[in-house]
Amino acid sequence: MSRRRGAPLAALLAAVVLLLPTAAHAEKVVTEDPAGDVVTIVDDDLEQTTPAPDHAGADVVRTVVAHGDHRVAITAHFRGLGRDPIHFTFVRVRTPKGTYDLLVERWGGTPVTSLTRGEDEVDCRALKGKADLRTDTVAVTLPAACLGSPRWVQVGVGALSVDADQVDQEVAAGYVDDAHRAGEIRDDLAWGPRVRRG
Repeated sequence: MSRRRGAPLAALLAAVVLLLPTAAHAEKVVTEDPAGDVVTIVDDDLEQTTPAPDHAGADVVRTVVAHGDHRVAITAHFRGLGRDPIHFTFVRVRTPKGTYDLLVERWGGTPVTSLTRGEDEVDCRALKGKADLRTDTVAVTLPAACLGSPRWVQVGVGALSVDADQVDQEVAAGYVDDAHRAGEIRDDLAWGPRVRRG
C-alpha cells in the first residue's frame, strides 16, 4: 500500500476510534465487617446492648461503594438477609458539600427507598433500592447529580431488623449492626474510606 493511499485510511481509523464510546469508570472500594457482631438493643438504649452473634439478618459483612462520573452505587452484603417483617438499611453519605441519608425500608414487601439531606427530602427520581434475598444484599443506586456530583463520597452503613414475634410487643428488641464497627453501636454510624470519582 502506498503512503498516499494509507494516509486517508489512517485518518479514517483515527476518527472511528474517537467516536467509539469510552468505558465508564468508577472507583470501587470494598470494606469488610466481622461476621457475628450484631447486638440486641431495647428501646433505643445504646447503653444496654447484648451481643447477638446468631442473628444473621442484620449482620452486614461487606460494603461495596462504586463512585463513577454519573452514578453512585452502594451494596451491603449480609450474612443471611432475613425475611424479617421489619428491616432497615441505613446509608449515610458524606460529600465535600454536605451529608445525605439513604434509607431502604422493608416491611415484608417491596422495599421503599428515600434520600434526605437534613430534614428535607431530596427529589431524586432515578433513586433505586433493592433487596435480594437470594444474594443476601441490599443495593442502592442513584445519579451522582442527586448528591451534587461530588468528587468523593464517604459512606456509613447500618442495619436494623425486628423478628416477627417482636412486632406486636409493647417493648420490642431490635438487632443492630454498624458495618464499620465490630460489635459496637453509637449514636452515629462509623465512616468507611473516601471513594473518589472514577
